Amino acid sequence: MWYQKRQNKYNSKKTSTGFGLFDSKKEAAYGSDLELLKKAKEIKDYKRQVRYDLYGKNGSRICYMKVDFEVELPDGDIEVHEVKSNITMTPEWNIKRKLFEDNYPEVKYIVIN
Repeated sequence: MWYQKRQNKYNSKKTSTGFGLFDSKKEAAYGSDLELLKKAKEIKDYKRQVRYDLYGKNGSRICYMKVDFEVELPDGDIEVHEVKSNITMTPEWNIKRKLFEDNYPEVKYIVIN
């Protein structure tokens, strides 16, 4: 059976590296950079596609956000790294980012553009 493969809405191309399959070339390149930082012991470890639940003012769960990378620093602090292009910085993402920063003030949120 023949079918046409569905195109990504942002025209990104899934990219495979020695470290796994990434959602875009830019994300794959950044994942490779993180791997080098890990080998150089500048970061302790990192995880990909980590889910965070986002809660409203009254404590009810509103939605969730999957971040590209959760990075653990040598001192144990956690940072979240999002690889974004201008087209993927949507109003929905911006609201989720603000909710994330409000829900998790101890986690530094870094946008890689």
